[in-house]
Formats: sequence, structure tokens, C-alpha cells
Amino acid sequence: MIHLKKIGFGLLAVVLLLCSVSFPKTASADEFDLNSIYEPYFILVDADQPTVALDGLEREADKQVEPASTTKVLSCIVAIEETLKNGKSLNDLVTVSENAVDFGKGNSLMELEAGDTFPLIDLLYGMMLPSGNDAAIAIAEHVAGSTSAFVALMNAKAQELGMTHSHFETVHGKHKDTHYTTVRDMALLTAYALKNETFCTIVSTPTYTTSGGSRELTVVNSNRLLIDTPPTEKLQNPISCLYEYAIGVKTGDTTQAGKCLIAAARREGITLIAVLFGGTLGDPDYDGFASDARKDKFNAYRFQDAKALFEYEFSKMERSVTLQELKNAGLQTEFSVPIPNAAEADPNGGILLAKADLGDTFTLNLMEPKMRQILDSASSLAEPSITNNYAPIADGSVIGRVSYLFNGETLFSADLIATRSVKEGMAQVSSEPAQTLTGDLFGTVTRPGTPEAEKTGSSCGGGMPQGTQLVLWILLPVLLLLLIGAIVLFALYIRNERIRAEKRRKKAAARRRAQQNRSTYDE
Repeated sequence: MIHLKKIGFGLLAVVLLLCSVSFPKTASADEFDLNSIYEPYFILVDADQPTVALDGLEREADKQVEPASTTKVLSCIVAIEETLKNGKSLNDLVTVSENAVDFGKGNSLMELEAGDTFPLIDLLYGMMLPSGNDAAIAIAEHVAGSTSAFVALMNAKAQELGMTHSHFETVHGKHKDTHYTTVRDMALLTAYALKNETFCTIVSTPTYTTSGGSRELTVVNSNRLLIDTPPTEKLQNPISCLYEYAIGVKTGDTTQAGKCLIAAARREGITLIAVLFGGTLGDPDYDGFASDARKDKFNAYRFQDAKALFEYEFSKMERSVTLQELKNAGLQTEFSVPIPNAAEADPNGGILLAKADLGDTFTLNLMEPKMRQILDSASSLAEPSITNNYAPIADGSVIGRVSYLFNGETLFSADLIATRSVKEGMAQVSSEPAQTLTGDLFGTVTRPGTPEAEKTGSSCGGGMPQGTQLVLWILLPVLLLLLIGAIVLFALYIRNERIRAEKRRKKAAARRRAQQNRSTYDE
């Protein structure tokens, strides 16, 4: 197989750039280089229409091929549904049999031991995250009594869903000539499984530690869209394939099936599913005994390809609107803010216009269905918050912030900028921090000196005229000085009175001594 991956990614970048120029547009597979997808069998679908390839993005979608461990998607949903249908719990303990751990080297395992007991939910994580074949056997035996009975349940579910080109022989996906499916059938299965909340939680979990049982085990998801491969001595810089919108689902890898992946991504309510099978099959450049670094390149292809498909299709579904388009739809970007202590001569009666600082080139990029809803409700998105509504206020200063919310989610936010300066009036205002005002509260604040303030008494001075307040504030210091002077004079008066009293006492004592002396001389 000729490998054109690098050329394909370059072409993809050009395509994505062209896609962003306008919306909507007619979509076709001609805009995406199908040769950029390494895997020979693939399909990309919307979960709401899982049998129809989006924009013709498919190749050999109905060819019967081996699914490897992606088989466990079916095993997982069957185990969940059968357990609950029979009135049992996913927390029921499962005892691991000798048969469940009878695997040699080269198998992906949860690392169970015979005699272990774990809740069924722990084994489901152990089957789906590290792709434990041992967990798959233990689950099948617990749910159906035997692996053959469980496989029968799997095929019954496949037929129920309309997977007409599929047949399953094992619960884990190891090679069997009569174990096959198609990428279209697996897309249909995955879309069904993703409707189950427990399934979604399991396959979207990067790491999991067992919640009970005989011992504690921690398992790691093999889906590199969700979690990076940790570095090792032989592979110090594994290729990162993380994708922010990824929500699962399952990897697979056998010699006969090649490197397989079922991946799902969700963005703004739209779920896409990519199924890519057969990676490395027939590739003369692939060597299973090559260095870890070289093997990692081939391991990463399926994740990189899924990500490329997701990004391409999401970009086609994305709509970009300008600020003017949002304004035309009713988006509020200017807000009237009362300034309680504005000067009486303020030309706008103490009302300041604040403007959202969104810039002239602001655009909003969202998926088309959500964007349509947002445009319909544009007039109710703004939630302003004023943090400074007391003069003096300078032209161009930040007086608050506005957030634009949709269904509780903040779409974007901006500073609120004063569009003019506001001078301070003579009236005194509270020294408390500025009140945060939102929504209808803008209509409840009154400015000192207005008739509304005089009626309600809510402004400074309890509605007293400003001239009277000015006289009072001038007289206060004078009265204070007079009071201090009176206190000082009173203190001096008391001091002088004490001095005069002391002098009188001394004079009286002197007179008494003089009289005694005269009496002595007379005798």
C-alpha cells in the first residue's frame, strides 16, 4: 500500500482553510483526500444517521473484515442490558474462573487472577479500557453462564440492530475465521451503545481504579484520543493524539485484523463516529519487530486519522457570524448605567452609556444547529455586571463586565467601557464599595437631587435640597471649633478658680496666725 499520509495532511490543511471562508456550502468527499486515511476500511457518520457516510467519507465500508477487540463494544452493551433486564445489579460480585485467566503472552489483559472477586462494573472497565480479554470471559460467564451462551446473546443483539453483514464467534475479538463485521455495521452498533449512559461513562474514562473486590487494580484506557501513552525507556516521546471533543470508544489490534479503532467525538450536541479498520494490513513498511519509536508511528495513524475526519466534518458544520450580524439579531452591546452622584449639571441627567468592548473584528464560531438557536435568542443573552457606577468616571474607563450566556453556558464576555466622562456632584455618597447591578436593577437606581430621589428618600441626605446640605457642611466645622473653644475656656476658668481659692485659703491662715500672736503678747 502506498502511504500518502503526510501529503494528505497538507492537503487537509488547505481544505480546512477553504472551508472556513463561507457557510453553508455543498459538501462532498472531493474536498477531502481519501488517500490521506491510512486504514483501508473506514467510515465517518453522524450518530443520528449511523449507516450513512457523511459527505461520502467512507471506503470499503461494507466489506466483511475482522473487528479485533472492537468486538467488546457489543460485549459491553449486551452485558449492561442483560444484567439490568434480569433485575440484577452492575455492582454484583463476579468470581473470576480459571478459564477467564487462561491466556498467554501477547494478550491484552486486566491482570485478573483465578479466584478474584470484583463488582461487574469493575470488570466492564477492565474490558473496555485496557481491552482485558480476561475480563471479557469473566463477564460472559457471569451474565450468561458460559461464553457460548453470551455469544448467542451478542448475535441476537446484532440482528436486532440490523447488523446484517456481521457474525460473532468470541466475546473478546480474538481471531476466528467466522468472526467478522463491517465498519458500517460497527458504526450502527456504536451509535446504539452511545445512547446508554453507563456505556458512555465507561468508554470516556481515561483511567479507572477498581471500586471493590479482592484487591485494587488501576486500568488505563488504550484510546489515545483520551489519554497520552506514557513514556518508557524505549519510547521516551510517544506521539500525542489527544482530541478535545473525543468521548471514546474502543481500540483493537490483531495480526489478522490490523490496527482498528472506533472513535466518537461530540461537539455542541453533535456526535460523530469514525470506524477505521485494517491499519498496517498489507503495508510493506510495517515491521512488528521494529523499534518502539517506529512502531509508535503506525500505532498513532488510526487516532490521527479519526481526529482529521472529526475536524474536517466539524469545520464544515461550523458557522461564523460577525458582531454586526449578532447585533442585527438583537444582541445588546450598549447599556444605560445610572450614576447616583453625577453633577447636577450633567448633560445626560446622570445616565452613562457603557459599551461592550468586543472589537470591530469579533466573530462567533459555533456549530450550525446551536448557532441558529443563539441567533433566535440573541436579545436575551447579555448579563451585565456594573462594578463602578460612582463619579468621577473617566471617558474610556472600565466600569464593569458583560457576559453573554446561552443555557447557562458563557459564550463570550467583554469589559464595559464608559463612552464619556462623568463629573462628581456636591452631594455626598456612601463610602461602601460600588454595588453590582444586573438585569432590571438598572432601572431602580436614582440620582441625588432628582424628583424620584426626593420622593423615596433613598438618595444622599434623605431627599434634603443640595443648598441646605452645603450650608450644613460649612457650619459643621465652625460649630466644632466653637465647641472646642468653649471646652478650653471652661478648663481655664476651673483652673483659675482653684488658684484663687488657694490664695484665699492662705490669706485666711495668715490672719489666724496673726491673731494668735497678738493674744500671746496681751498675756
